[in-house]
Amino acid sequence: MSSDFGFWRRGSTGDPEAVFDNLAEGETGDLVVSPDVLRFREKLLTRWPDVEDVLEPSRFDLEEEPDDAGKYVLITLSVRQLDYLPEILDMAKSNNLVGFSGVAGEPI
Repeated sequence: MSSDFGFWRRGSTGDPEAVFDNLAEGETGDLVVSPDVLRFREKLLTRWPDVEDVLEPSRFDLEEEPDDAGKYVLITLSVRQLDYLPEILDMAKSNNLVGFSGVAGEPI
């Protein structure tokens, strides 16, 4: 079992659930590039290198759409990785990001 979470820059347009659903389909048109998202992504990978395989956009996705690295982060945490969540949420907040929990079906 796993849990999906999406994060993007605060102030982006759109309903959080709709933004999350669009991201799951690879649609990023409602989001803008933000250094805050890039910083968050880098901190995640530095703190927990094991999340690289469960992080989107992936390295391969970024070859086609490099700007997406600054638009959003989708992360699928395994049960074992759910212990990371409180710190991930704190990191998102400190980087002015908002998001959505796919499992809870509510904004973060």
